[in-house]
Amino acid sequence: MATEVQPKKRLLMIALDFPPCQSAGVQRTYKFAEYLQDFGWDVVVLTVKASVYQQTDAAAGCPDVLHIERCAALDAARDLSWRGKYLGFSCVPDRWWSWALTAIPAGKKLIRQFKPDLIWSTYPVSTAHYIAYRLQRYSGLPWIADYRDPLQSRYDASARRYSGIAKWIEQQTIRYCQQAVFTTDNAARLYHRLYADEPLSKFAVIENGFDEVNFQRLSKRPERTDQRFVLLHSGALYGQGRDPSDLYHAMAGLQREGVINADNFALHFRGFGGTAEQEALLQQLGIRELVHFLPGIPYLDSLAEMQQANSLLLIQGPLFNNQIPSKLYDYIRSGRPVLALTPNKGSTFQTLQPLAHCHCADGVSAVARALRLQLASGQIPVEPTAGEVPANIAAYSRYERTRQLAQLMQQVLTR
Repeated sequence: MATEVQPKKRLLMIALDFPPCQSAGVQRTYKFAEYLQDFGWDVVVLTVKASVYQQTDAAAGCPDVLHIERCAALDAARDLSWRGKYLGFSCVPDRWWSWALTAIPAGKKLIRQFKPDLIWSTYPVSTAHYIAYRLQRYSGLPWIADYRDPLQSRYDASARRYSGIAKWIEQQTIRYCQQAVFTTDNAARLYHRLYADEPLSKFAVIENGFDEVNFQRLSKRPERTDQRFVLLHSGALYGQGRDPSDLYHAMAGLQREGVINADNFALHFRGFGGTAEQEALLQQLGIRELVHFLPGIPYLDSLAEMQQANSLLLIQGPLFNNQIPSKLYDYIRSGRPVLALTPNKGSTFQTLQPLAHCHCADGVSAVARALRLQLASGQIPVEPTAGEVPANIAAYSRYERTRQLAQLMQQVLTR
C-alpha cells in the first residue's frame, strides 16, 4: 500500500534583509527559507526590491522558495535626504517605514493567493513586525516574531528619545504574536521581565549559526605568503559598544616590550574604514603601521579570509551583553582562535568560554595577556573539513537552527 504523502505547510516570511542584500543579518533569513523545505514547509517571502539595499552581493545566491514578492520602498536616510542630510523624524520607527505602504496590501494578496498556515517576521527593523502585526490582525493567522536582538531602546539609553513608535510596535508584537524569538537566553529573559504578564513560554531562543554549505563552496585555501601574525576583525565596527581602544593600548604596550612590530604582526579590519578619532589614537600610541583598514568584500570571500588569519577578533562591549554577533558562529566554524573583547557577564563570553583556542578579555591588561598567549602559540589550527565537523561545532549550524524553528512552528500550529 502506497504511503500517503503529506502536503507541505506554508509560511509567509516577512523580511527586509533578503538576497541579494549584503549584510550580516541576511544569512539567518536566507538559510531558514532554504532549509525549512527539508522540514515540510513551503516558503513565501515578502521583502523589498533590490534597489532598496545599499550593498548587494549577487554571488551569494538566493533560496529556491515557492514565491518571492519584492515591494517598492524608500530608504529615508538616503532617498529623503538633501545634500546628505535628513530630518530625524523621517526615519521613525526606522529608515524603511515606507515599505509598509506597499507590503501590507501585497501581504493580504499573498495570504489570499497562497493561504499560508503561519506568519514569520524578523528584525532588525520594526517595520517588518508592524507589517506582520497588520497582516495577523487581517487574517487571524498564528505569528512568530523573530526579534533576534532586543529593540535598541531596551539596552541603549541614547535611543529612548526617538523610539516611541518603535516601542508601540513592540508592544503590539508581543501582545499578538504566539512566539517571540531571540538569539540569546539573556535577551529572552530581558523581554520576559519587560512583559511579565505574558507567559514565559512565549519567549523562545533560536541562536544564529554557521552554514556548512557556504564553507564547502570555498575553493581550496592557497598557501599563506604573509608571515606576520594576522589578527582579523571581519565586518563593520562602530564606537558605541564596539570600541577597539583597549586593544590599541595593549598592542602599544607589547610593541614597547619588543613583542610585536610591523614585521611580525598586523591587525586587519575588513569592511571598516576607521575614524578620525581612531587615526589620532593610533598615531599617538605609535602603532599606526600595525593597523590596516581594508574595504568590504563578498560574504564567501570573507569566510575564506577568516581561514587565512592567525586569530579572529570580536569586540562586544557591555552595551551588547544580551547579544551575540552572527559572525561569531562563522568564526567558530573556521576553526581559528578567537580573541573576544567582552565582559564575562555577556552572552558572547558564555558561548566562547567552553571552546578551545578562544580567549575572552575585558580591560587593557587582560587583553594584553590574551593576545600574548595567542602570539606565543603562533600556529594556525587546521579548520574542520567538510563532513568532519566535530559534534560540538556542528550543533552551531544553521541547519540545526532551522530544525529548532520547524519544531517551534509545529508547536505553534498544534496549540
